[in-house]
Amino acid sequence: MNYYSVFDKGGKKIADCGNIRDAIMLVEMDSTRTYRQVRHLNPETVNVPHIRLDDDLQLPAQQILPQSELEPFIV
Repeated sequence: MNYYSVFDKGGKKIADCGNIRDAIMLVEMDSTRTYRQVRHLNPETVNVPHIRLDDDLQLPAQQILPQSELEPFIV
């Protein structure tokens, strides 16, 4: 996996780009900027354990009242 880091004249990273055309475009906007290709040879493998959580508690079903039993809405 390769990506490109763009730096300002002080060496501060201002952007990471996944495409060289994007890095070159950022460098062309300001001639004092530079870019470097960064390569990751061995992607880090992450072990994610599987944990079963308790089921979410559910609210009881709502009872829909007929129009005649609804309370009036006062603003």
